[in-house]
Order: sequence, then structure tokens, then C-alpha cells
Amino acid sequence: MTENGPTVWMCLRAARVRLEKADIQNAAYEAGLLFQHVTGWTREDVINNEAKHVSMDVLRAFSRLIDRRLQREPISAILGDVDFMGFRFLSDARALTPRNDSERLVEAALESAQSLHEGMVLDLGTGSGCLLLSFLLKRIGWTGVGVDISSDAISLMEENARLHGLQSRAFSTLADWKQVGFHIEKADIVLSNPPYIRSDVLETLEPEVRNHDPMLALDGGEDGLEAYRELAALCAEKMMSGAMLFLEIGFDQGLTVYELLNRHNFADVTVLKDYSGHNRVVKARKP
Repeated sequence: MTENGPTVWMCLRAARVRLEKADIQNAAYEAGLLFQHVTGWTREDVINNEAKHVSMDVLRAFSRLIDRRLQREPISAILGDVDFMGFRFLSDARALTPRNDSERLVEAALESAQSLHEGMVLDLGTGSGCLLLSFLLKRIGWTGVGVDISSDAISLMEENARLHGLQSRAFSTLADWKQVGFHIEKADIVLSNPPYIRSDVLETLEPEVRNHDPMLALDGGEDGLEAYRELAALCAEKMMSGAMLFLEIGFDQGLTVYELLNRHNFADVTVLKDYSGHNRVVKARKP
């Protein structure tokens, strides 16, 4: 920092105003995160040093990050990581950005495994691996496999496994999920956050999603339900008796996926809400 130039508080205020004018939500919070990224400071450091002046090097670097955010690049891509279930995961264009809504899926799976000291969890369409790896970090006696058709996603999942020292418990398989029946047969828990957005809705998504998340992880087909039909049929055929299935869903898909799993003779089919009150997860048991 320097005696010249604007103060930390002035930088943050100017950045917040720029973000707000671009209709970016949580502008103050995001400006703070980006400033922390440039300086290496904690949030407490920022608060305690608001009156200090900012060097030109810091100011230029901070402005470049704000410019990137104004181009609607996701903040997770700018920072290079994201918090999920209290853990840090690398995040970039190779896979869907982890979202807090998906934490409900992991929480539901963890609840079902509470009394089991060991087991195998399978994540179909693993992406960054955040679902699988956060589950394994909470259940240290378990092993798991992440399956994805994208080699980019698998590479990111493997990097996140190494980041958390899970190479001996988390394994990856590059394949279509229709090709991994042998994994499904061994799994105590099957997780999936499949693509569930209707094809005709994709162009209406926010630029952060539409221009940066892989379409493969978003496009659920004409009615948004293609992946659920595949998963229901596959898991009904391959899952072992007593195994649990957990699927993330769109807010308006609860009844449809509930009925789909019932038609495939799953037991105890239940729709769970997220903390915003929206339908978010369907869980079921293979009888």
C-alpha cells in the first residue's frame, strides 16, 4: 500500500457502484472477494485497513478483475475456486460451476449414510467432483467413483481429489453413465446432478451460465427430463437392493421425477426442498 492513490474503502465503493450499474447482484460482496484475491487479505484485513491507500499495482490488478466481472465472467472462474460444503474446490470452464443449491443433495446423502461407517458412493456426471469429494470428506470410511463423459471434467475432478488428498478413496471413470453398470451394481449410494434445463430455455440463461458453463452439463433435452429417464431406467436395472438414489432437480420437476421413479418401482420416493423452499432433490431406495 502507499500514501498516494485512493483508499481501500474508496476502491471498494467505486467497484461496487460499477458492478451495481451492470445489474450484478451482491456487488459489494463480490467486490470484496475480488479485492481479497488481489491482495491476499482476509475479510477482516480489508475491514481493518479501509483507510489505507492502495498502490497503483493493486489498483490496476483489481480494476482488471472488475472489468472481467463486468463482462459477466463468473466470479468462480475469476477466482479459480469456489466454496462448497465448507470446502474449497477448483472451478473453471471444464465443468459446471458448483452451486450452493447442490449442497442439499450432498446433505441428504450424508444423512442416509449416517449410521454406515463404510460404503461406496457413485457420482454420475461428476463434473468438478464437488458432490462426490465433499461427501467423502465428511464420511472418511467411504470410497467413491466419479463418472463423466467429458475428459475436461474428469481432469478437474482429479485435480480436486488431489487438492484434498483423496486419491486413495476417490476414483474417476471417463465414460457415458450407460457404460458403468458395473459401478452402479456396487454402489450403496448413487448421486447425480444431471443436465435438467429445457433446450429452448438455454438462450435465456444468465450470461455467466450460458457463456461459461458447458452446454453438456446444462441441456436436458426438449422437456429437460432426458437424463432422468436414462438414470431411472439404468438405476432400476442395476442398483442393488437397499441402495439409495439421490437426484438434483429443477424447482418445477419434483412431481414428474417422483412419478418417474415410482413407475420404475423405486421405494420411499421423496421430494426434498432446499433452504429457499424450492424442490431440489428426489431421493429413493431400490427395494
